[in-house]
This record gives sequence, structure tokens and C-alpha cells, in this order.
Amino acid sequence: MIIPSRWSIERQWIALFFLWALQGVLFLGQFLESQVSSTDLSNKEILLMATLMLWSAVNLFLILLLLRKSNWLSRRLNMLKTPAIKDGIFLISTVILFLLILLGIFQPIADRTAFWFMDYIDRLSPLLNLTAVVCIEIVTLILFTTLRKNIEDKRVFQPFFIKLQVVLILLGLTTIYISRTRMGIETIYKGDWARGLPAVPLLEWQILLACLLCILMIFIESNPRLLKIQHLDFWIALTIWVFTVALWLSQPVVTNTVALEPLEPNFEIYPFNDSQTYDEYAQSLLIGNGFGGRIPQRPLYIAFLAGLHFFVGQDYEKMIFLQTFVFALLPVLLYLFGREFFGRPIGISVALLAALRDVTSNLVSPFTGNVSYSKLYLSEIPTAMLLILFLWIGIRWIRSGFPAFLSFLMGGVLGIAMLIRTQVVVAVPVILLIAFLCEPKKLKLLFRNTALMMTILLLIIAPWLWRNWRLTGSLIFDSPESQTINLALRYSRINGVEPDALPFPGETNTEYTLRLEKIARDAIISNPLGAVKGIFSSFLNHGVNNILLFPIQNDLKNGADLLVPSDAFWEEWEGVPTSSQLALILFYIFLLGLGIVTAWHRNGWIGLLPLAMNLAYNLWTSLALLSGQRFLLSMDWSIYLYYMLGLFAFLSIFLFTLERGRSVISKWYEINSPLPLSPTTSRNWQYYFSFGILFLGLGLSLPSVERIFPQRYLNSSPTELAHSLLSSPTLNQAEFGVCIRDVLKREDINLQQGLALYPRYYEAKRGESFTDSFGYKVADEGRLVFTLLRESSVRIVFPISETPSFFPNASDVTLVYGDDGALWFAFVQKGGVEVFYASNDFDVSLCE
Repeated sequence: MIIPSRWSIERQWIALFFLWALQGVLFLGQFLESQVSSTDLSNKEILLMATLMLWSAVNLFLILLLLRKSNWLSRRLNMLKTPAIKDGIFLISTVILFLLILLGIFQPIADRTAFWFMDYIDRLSPLLNLTAVVCIEIVTLILFTTLRKNIEDKRVFQPFFIKLQVVLILLGLTTIYISRTRMGIETIYKGDWARGLPAVPLLEWQILLACLLCILMIFIESNPRLLKIQHLDFWIALTIWVFTVALWLSQPVVTNTVALEPLEPNFEIYPFNDSQTYDEYAQSLLIGNGFGGRIPQRPLYIAFLAGLHFFVGQDYEKMIFLQTFVFALLPVLLYLFGREFFGRPIGISVALLAALRDVTSNLVSPFTGNVSYSKLYLSEIPTAMLLILFLWIGIRWIRSGFPAFLSFLMGGVLGIAMLIRTQVVVAVPVILLIAFLCEPKKLKLLFRNTALMMTILLLIIAPWLWRNWRLTGSLIFDSPESQTINLALRYSRINGVEPDALPFPGETNTEYTLRLEKIARDAIISNPLGAVKGIFSSFLNHGVNNILLFPIQNDLKNGADLLVPSDAFWEEWEGVPTSSQLALILFYIFLLGLGIVTAWHRNGWIGLLPLAMNLAYNLWTSLALLSGQRFLLSMDWSIYLYYMLGLFAFLSIFLFTLERGRSVISKWYEINSPLPLSPTTSRNWQYYFSFGILFLGLGLSLPSVERIFPQRYLNSSPTELAHSLLSSPTLNQAEFGVCIRDVLKREDINLQQGLALYPRYYEAKRGESFTDSFGYKVADEGRLVFTLLRESSVRIVFPISETPSFFPNASDVTLVYGDDGALWFAFVQKGGVEVFYASNDFDVSLCE
């Protein structure tokens, strides 16, 4: 390497000082141009102008000293080469540049009341711009000289840059296509889920904290003594689980559209929408009615809810308390996967992001859309957990040469996952494709292991298929009604048609399902290009929303919005970003691409496994024309995994540039080199037997749980129910008691008995403003709304002018209907207490 002469070094310094002096003059001109219309300058403006002039004057003076061969200046400049001073300058310049970038991002979106100092930003812009430019130049110069000095063979990075170019070109072309065509942004039909909205994003402080924890873990791992701790990953995983449980339980349940706020008569939180549907099936199991003779979605999660109810009863917050201990395994599994995929710093930072995002989702749930997190009765988190576990085992399976026992475990995990959400089956072709790309010469062994995996999977789901075959005569896995009606509606709406998708009177379930299938099939055949466009648009919408997993703020009302948003700014996205948002989006796309290439370059084809799984899962969801929000949760962890890998690449370069950080990051890469695992020794039959019993037991649990609990409500005739009510001493205390006795003796009345769930009383002119659902929407009359559960669930709207004094959740209720079908009376029993209520529809003239 040619050593530059003293004069060449001095000329380089002269060129740099001249550049800085020129930049000072240019930004001074920018300041003077902005003051053309002003006749008088304030003291602060004069100080700013003097600062810019001083900057240029100092740099010109330094040039003069260099030309005069000043030994004093030469010694000072030589001191800048010392590692401590150079690292300090690089650190300070990087931090200042980072803060200025944040300021530039937040300035256009921050209301002047959010931060008092924002009023000074415009005035200081020439000085801030000069500072930013100088910091960029300092960081670039130090980075360039360090890399040139310490990297001997530049060709080792050539494959990395080739892959980066390929990935960035693909992402860039996709971005251009979306921006030109608006596919994935604009709605594709009129109706529900026409355009999926972004999910709750990660916040800036959460990302920064994850980066700091990532750096801390790099330094900790560079200490050889730490790596000698036995079962280190177990202790880290346990710490993550305890931290997550404590963090999530420290937050109260924030009521929203899925967990309704407490109301009279019980002031309890009750589930709504899909959460209510799952819980109703769980309650049906507990009263001995099984799944009500139907094929529900998410059957294993429903059985899980039934188990929670069995242990803690009906209290929503106690249910969430127990559920938290299970769902808190999500960050733990993310740590284990990240540890296996790239290393502990990535695993622990991704786990932290998952834990913090759940808290944010809870806090913003009252004003955001369709969210899913640990405090709701929803199945996205357990689906994500099982997918992560499957991919974690899958990576070890590929790296260790396709051992049979891991194939056995993969089949079991995926079979269990299918009993929660069917579309996880797309993981099979994804893992097999990556396995083939990694080991194309082991096709025969791969085939044998695939056969074993699919055999175990089929054994687990076989009891559920057998149960459904006995019920319907067909091998049906998932609820045909709920799935098919959505397909019929959405594909018809693409053609501008609103089909009649409600059951006809007297139509059997089989006939109804066949009719819905014909509606969907006819809609697709009549407009195949429209159907393909709808699927592709939903798929691209998933991609757009994945990019927006990192925040794009619109407006800051106050500084607290940075910690906890006060509005759903992510839902305001319309695909027309401002200049600062566009710059941020392009950076996110670059960061995602950098993360993908970092994983690809280090892990080979395995580095693309989470991305492939994300794309396959989202494509399957897009077939139902669904996208956005909680539908992203099961796989969008893979996106912030790649985001963190992109940030890790930046952090690696940052540490490598520092004299004291270079050895740390170099040692970390050396210790964490992705060596193949040694072939796993054959497991004896006890391992297969133990896990086989576990897997088969979970598969058999679904048909078995329908027989565990005794039937609570026998098929009593109306006469028997009436006789039971007539024998109640409470009837003597009820208003119009004699008249009610006479009514109960009539033969033209009808009686129903069942379990009353989720009773909520609404005064006249009150209701839930977010829904048009029967009973819950705003109405003119006072009413008590609850679900009557017996063979099936029925929503009951009981007209009553005052709040019932006693109507507990999960109470036994007998309803009395008049000859005109109107609901007249409700007889409530629980814990030895009995109360009679008469509805507003009861004609009191019958008692005269």
C-alpha cells in the first residue's frame, strides 16, 4: 500500500476545510435569502448568521495555517488518528446525524403544540442542514478509510452485493408497480374487508430499545465466560417468559369492539364478534352439547377456552390471566427461532418487539380496527406460536440432515396447528421446497421423511375428520357455512352483485352449502380475470401492510403520542405519502431487503424460509379476499425479524468502524458462524411413544371433549317446563303472579330453557355505535340482550324498561313466549336465587 506524503495529506485536509468553508457560505446564503422580506433581524437571527460566518472563517483560517506549514495544527490533526479520538468523533457524528434525521422526519408531522421547540426549527434550518451535511461527510470518510484499511479482500463481499441488487430490484419493481397501478391500496369491491388496513405497528422507541438490547447482547456474547453457562438459552427463554407474563399482566384489559365495556346488570367484560363465537362453542361444550352439531372454526382453541372456563369460571379477566401464561410463550418461541436463525441478539430483540407490541395493541384497541392480542379470545397468537415452532424444528431438521424424529415432531406440530387454523398447511410445501434447495441430492431421504411427517399429521387430524364424517357424511375439515358464505359474498361483490346468501326456509345445511358454493363458482367463472385481480390485490395489500409494520406517523398531537398513540395513525394510510413519509418508506424497503440478503447470505436458502412462509400464508389468506390487521399477526413477525436483521447489518458496520468495536463484532461472527448441526442420533422408541401419545391425545381431545361433560339441559317438553315454573315459590312474589300462573297453564304458549350468556342492558336510545348487529345497535326501546345457549346459540332481545336486579352471566333461564311469538317472561335461576321478569311485550290486560 502506498503511504501518502505529508503534502498529499495536507492537501486532503485543505480540500476538506475548503469544502466546509464553501458549505458554510452556501447555507449562509440560504439564510440571507429567507430574510429578504425582513427589514430587521432579531438578536437570535444575528447570532445564527454570525455562527455560519464564523464556521466559514474558521475553516479558511485552518487552510491558511496548513499553507504556512503550522506544526501546531499538524500535531492536532495527527491526534485525530488515535483510536479513542477517532471513535469519539465517529460516535458523536453518528448520534447527531441520527437525531437530525429523526427531527427531519417528525418536523413535518408534528403539530407546533406537540413540541415547543418546533417553532425554532425553521429558523435554525440553515445551521441544522450544515451540521447534517458535515456529519454525513465525517461518518462517510471514517467509514470509508476504516473499511479500506481493515478489509483486505473486497471480493468476499461480491456475492452479498449481487444478492442485494437482486432483492432490491425485485422490491423496487414491486413498489413501482403498486404505486402506478394502486393494486394493494385501492379497494377491489364494495363491502367488508375490501381493503385490509395495516396492523398495529411497532413504535419508534420500541425499535430503538430493541436495537440497544441487540448491541448489548453482542457485547455480552463476546465474553467467553458467559457462553460456558450451562443451559444458557433455557435461562434466557425463562427470563423472557417471566418478563412477558409480568408485563402483560401489569396492563388492565382495555375494552373495545371485541371485549365490550362493562354494563348493567353485572358490569362485567364480555366477548363480542368472533371472540363471542369461539366462547359460545366453548360454553356449549361445558353444558354437554358438544359443538352443537356443527363444525366450528378453530376447534382446538375452542377446547382450550373450555378448559380455562372449567378452571376459573366465567370471569373474563381471570380467563385472560390464565391465557396470558400460555400466550406469553410467543416471545419465547421467537427468541428460540431467532437464536437458531441468526443468533441471540436477533432472537432477544425480536422477542422484545413482540412483547411490547402486544401492550400497544391493548392500549390502542378502543380506537383501532380488527386487532388480535393476548387479552382477547382470538386464535392468531397460538397460530403464530405453532408456526414458529414448526419452522424452528424445520431449520434444525434441514441442518442436521433430515432426521426421522424431527420429521415426526414437525408432523405433530403442524397437525395441532391445523386444528386451530387450517391454512397453516401451506407450511408443508414451503419447508419441502427449502429443504430440496438446501439438499437436492438427498431427495430419497427427503421423500421418506415427508411421508412420516404427513402420516403423523393425518393421524392427528383423523379424529376430527371422523367426527365430521359421522355428522355430515362427508370428509369436511372446516366450517363450510362460515367459509363458503364469505367466498360467495366477496367474489360476487367483485362483479358488483350482492347475492342472497342467507339460508332459505326449510333449506338443509347441505343444500345451503351447495348453493353458496355455486354462487362463488359462478362468480369466479363469469369474471375469472376479476377474481385473479382480487386475489393479487389482496396479496399485494399484505405486502404493503407488512412494510408499514414500522411506523409512518401522520400527525403528532403531543409528545406522548411517541410512547402511546392517541389515534390510529396507521389506519389513515391511503397510499399517498408525504415527502418525508416516502423517504421513510423507501428506507424501510431498503432495510427489509438488506435484512433478507443478510439472512440469505449467512444461512443460504434457509435464510429465505420465513419470507417464503410469509408469502405462502398470505397468498392462502388472499384466496378468501382477506388481508390486513389481525390476519397479518400470524406471520408478520417474520417481517420485523428481517427488519431487525437489516438493522443488525447497520450495527455490524457501525461496530466494525469503531476501533474498540471491531474485535467485538468480529469475535461475535466467529463464535456464531452458521455451521451445520451434527446428524441427530436416532431416538429410541420411548421418545416416539411419548410425543405420539401427546399428539394423538390432542387429536382425540376434540371428539372426546364433546362427551366429557353431562348434558345440562335435557329435552324437556313445554308442559314439563311450565310445571317446574309453577312449583317455584318465586312466582308467588312476582307481580301479576296469579295471572302468570294462569298463562303458564295455557296450551298455546311456548317455553325454552338454556344458559344465558353475556347479559347487557341498554336503555332506550342506547347501544353499541360501532355495529348494526341485532340487539346491540342503538334502538328506541330499553332491552336486555343476551345469548341463550342450548342445542345452538340464539340472541335474545328481552324488552324491559328497567335494569334487571338479578341476571348473572351463565345463569339458567327459562323463556316464555306467547301465542303470537312475542317474548313474555324470563325466569332466571343461579346459586339458589330465582327471579321472574315480565317483558314490555306482555299484555297486562290478560291479567284483568
